[in-house]
Amino acid sequence: MARGFGGIALVCSFPADKRSRPTARTSAGARAKASAPFDPFQAELTTMPVAQPVKATKTLEQYQITMRPGTADILAGQPTPILGYDGRFPGPTIHATRGREVQVTQSNQAGRNLVVHLHGGVTEHASDGHPMDIVGAGTQRVYRYANVQRGATLWYHDHSHGEVAQTLYAGLAGFYIVNDPYEDALELPRGEYDVPLMIQDRSFNADGSFRYQLDLDMGFHGDTILVNGAIAPRMKVERRLYRLRLLNASNARVYGLVLGDRRETLQIAADGGLLPRPVKRTLIPLNPAERIDVVVDFRQFGAGTEVILHNPSGEATTQAVMRFDVVKGGAEEAQVPKLLSELETLPPVNAARKFVLSFQSAGTAMWQINGQGYDMNRIDCRPRLGTTELWTFVNNSPHPHPMHLHLAHFLIRSVDGRPPGPADASWKDVVAVQPGSTVVVRPYFDYYTGVFPFHCHTAEHGDNNMMGQMEVEE
Repeated sequence: MARGFGGIALVCSFPADKRSRPTARTSAGARAKASAPFDPFQAELTTMPVAQPVKATKTLEQYQITMRPGTADILAGQPTPILGYDGRFPGPTIHATRGREVQVTQSNQAGRNLVVHLHGGVTEHASDGHPMDIVGAGTQRVYRYANVQRGATLWYHDHSHGEVAQTLYAGLAGFYIVNDPYEDALELPRGEYDVPLMIQDRSFNADGSFRYQLDLDMGFHGDTILVNGAIAPRMKVERRLYRLRLLNASNARVYGLVLGDRRETLQIAADGGLLPRPVKRTLIPLNPAERIDVVVDFRQFGAGTEVILHNPSGEATTQAVMRFDVVKGGAEEAQVPKLLSELETLPPVNAARKFVLSFQSAGTAMWQINGQGYDMNRIDCRPRLGTTELWTFVNNSPHPHPMHLHLAHFLIRSVDGRPPGPADASWKDVVAVQPGSTVVVRPYFDYYTGVFPFHCHTAEHGDNNMMGQMEVEE
């Protein structure tokens, strides 16, 4: 029987030969005969913990989080050792409010040096999580987030240089959601109908621990899909609108997400917040570190329908992502307006820069930007505060590179000379540069000065020197 699909009528199903048990060369395949620990849709979607402030005023919320080892209940009867925020996998979700400062005291009880980066945050240099700005083992640091930006789905993770692939894989990741009074007025789905979904791939050893093997070329690809820390889970949904906040927190895997038999969803937001208008999507590409918010209208399905979110581009065991089980629901209270937001007027372009992405195999193998590996003592460019620039990324390598800028959000100007589609018409902090492609973006350097990195977010590429530094100056 195909894993987890026999005898079930689904809105989307896979042929049996596509969902057969993995071969014995994978960690999942080696254990497939014992039971079915990797069957999809056996576990309920995990409700991730929400961080509670230890102190709160009208202008400030303070949190305390401890980075430490823990265990996760992923495989029945086999606790999985993890390294997590508060020892949990995924870490606690922080709900912030635009204009209200958040301070997070991060205590490091992990036995190794770590760095905390708020990915997508417009953050002062001292709290950005520069890869060399470590929190030593046994120490703590207060990270200050002013939350000056628009409402958006952010996340936080370790950024210690050369270690991200392993620490992210071990579990150091959590959602950070900036809520915005402007969004509240739009009456989008909220509360229990606003659901963060952290998508990751993993492999397992026979004892239930995570199995990791360095792949400097493609980056690590696991053989099992987790959503919010559960293997391809199921979730009960009412016949109403849901906002799904999709985050690709995998090391290197790119997803192409499809709902059911290519059912339509409405994308309402990208990395940096709301799009100008909702965009209809039947395929949702999601690169490492990207976030896409979609609204799904489950009223189009009858009660009792099982709707699969799947990844057709995956291997046999990485196609099923999760399943939505539709039940009866109450009256709809949310809506998706035709106009979501307006982009602010930007200052003129002040400079143009070109960054060539390549791999050096002679001597020490490393990924490079403009023929150089990362050097903490080198500044690669010096943008001026309050300006915009044009950055051109040219990929001369055989693999895609999801390029990420700290501090500065950007608008995509062109991909291989063509303007971006409507789904990419808002602020971004990650852009995928495909092999042989040229992508032009327009970053806006507002709010803060200081030294900030930019890098490939395929974790193994960034760890192995595909990173540069900019110093934003007055």
